[in-house]
Amino acid sequence: MSASSLRDHFPIFKHNTAPHPWVYFDSAATSHKPQSVIAAVERFYCSQNANVHRSSHSVSAAATQAFEQARLCIKGFINAASEKEIIWTKGATESINLVANILAKGHFTPGDEIVLSTLEHHANIVPWQQIADELGLKIRVIPVDEQGVIQLERGLSLINNKTALVAIGQVSNALGNINPIGPFISRAKKFGALTLIDGAQAVAHLPVDVQALDCDFYLFSGHKLFGPTGIGVLYGKQALLSALPLYQSGGEMIEKVSFSGSTFQGLPFKYEAGTPNIAGVLGLAAAVQFIQHHRLEIEQQELTLYQQLLGGLQKIVGVQLWGERENSICIQSFTVDGLNNQDVGIILNKQNFAVRVGHHCAMPLMQALKLDGTLRVSLSCYNTHEEVARFLQALSQSIVTVRKGAEVVADIPVRESALLNVGAAMEIPGRAPLAASLRLAKAWDETYRQIMLAGKQLNKLPVEDRIDQYQVFGCESQVWLKCEIHHNQLQLSADSPSKIVRGLLAIMFEPLSNMPLQRIRHFDLQGYLEELGLAKHLSQSRGNGLLAVVEKIKGSCP
Repeated sequence: MSASSLRDHFPIFKHNTAPHPWVYFDSAATSHKPQSVIAAVERFYCSQNANVHRSSHSVSAAATQAFEQARLCIKGFINAASEKEIIWTKGATESINLVANILAKGHFTPGDEIVLSTLEHHANIVPWQQIADELGLKIRVIPVDEQGVIQLERGLSLINNKTALVAIGQVSNALGNINPIGPFISRAKKFGALTLIDGAQAVAHLPVDVQALDCDFYLFSGHKLFGPTGIGVLYGKQALLSALPLYQSGGEMIEKVSFSGSTFQGLPFKYEAGTPNIAGVLGLAAAVQFIQHHRLEIEQQELTLYQQLLGGLQKIVGVQLWGERENSICIQSFTVDGLNNQDVGIILNKQNFAVRVGHHCAMPLMQALKLDGTLRVSLSCYNTHEEVARFLQALSQSIVTVRKGAEVVADIPVRESALLNVGAAMEIPGRAPLAASLRLAKAWDETYRQIMLAGKQLNKLPVEDRIDQYQVFGCESQVWLKCEIHHNQLQLSADSPSKIVRGLLAIMFEPLSNMPLQRIRHFDLQGYLEELGLAKHLSQSRGNGLLAVVEKIKGSCP
């Protein structure tokens, strides 16, 4: 099967045929769905919709049969020993929380240790921190080297007779590294510790055999392997799950209820309280069948795409690659010397490239690498070599755009007709008002150049004031803001690592700094952005970040 015929299975791309079509390089966040998955969900709601395990009528019986057949499908997909070891959850996050909660009910004793890796997604850190705080446990952290690769021997040395659990991701969502989970599982067994493997980033790209791994728990989400959102799988060894306590209680997992007491069903229903996501389960089974049917073609396409991406990135001056390159799935994180990741990501987005920018829910990893985040490209079998080539060219152009964006002061004449009647886009002596300059920009690249130029007019916060007290949360990029009132006049100073964010702050501060205090509380940010023609250039999350800044300013006014 050719790459184009694989792509043909995904209907979203059939509607993406503009002269400069959208390129989706964010499959590690969520993958697109083949027609077979969409059809499975639609078929359930159109012709099978009934609750499961209530087979007093034929529709429910048919739904139950399909539902349990899906469980058998997942059993085969990861080679579990029994379908009783397959527990349906909302996703990887709920699976981890389920295990954390049931282990907290008697498995741990004060002083026990939980071993995690620096690479973990927040979902495989925070639940363990919570129970560690509650139960007096200690978290031990497997270190990484300067590229973000696990230091195996140092990591193995952390596992000892105090270790109660080793929880580690099979593949790093931030870097794409395929981690050496086998030695950690073997070492844990020598000391009687349990093992939990987060397979969220692995199952769409690698064959998984939980019996060969011999881990105690394995988990993943459906939406990262071409399945629906809101569905996931927890695998646990049957004897272990049978002995552990309940997670949630309610319908479905009940055997008998009376006011004198209740009894509960065995596996797998013991951990499946309430009506399940039936359509999601059936869609997930369809996704797994798609992978199984096209496994070789998927692997070959992803390998060649990744090699092309890697080779191209290595040729771009200033690009720094992070993570493993030989032992990786088709994810690559990188930074550009001297440039802010958000700035590059914004310019790429304006060229219709969807890449992820930030810490990727892996803040401890970024802290270890001394980074404030990376740009991440995550590929899938539906991507094409043409898209990768276009991306490499667009990235090179974006780097040039950002580098030049704030180097030269714009020389744009001020015309009276360009001045905005939105508060006070007042003329700064010797320079064009920021609002007027923006209004004269003709194309998106000129608009962003003007935004970056505007950042030079920002009243910047001193480095010593970049502290938590002044940080504004809810912004894609870090923002620090200090609001002071002197002689009934608002004085604003701020900073951000992003040139574009600094420019947006300066543009926003221009009217606010000249408003009477009593009017600031009524400042309409969205209206102002629309007047400037900026609203169409800002993502919702970036707009929300600016709104968080405005709300903090309003809160400082009497």
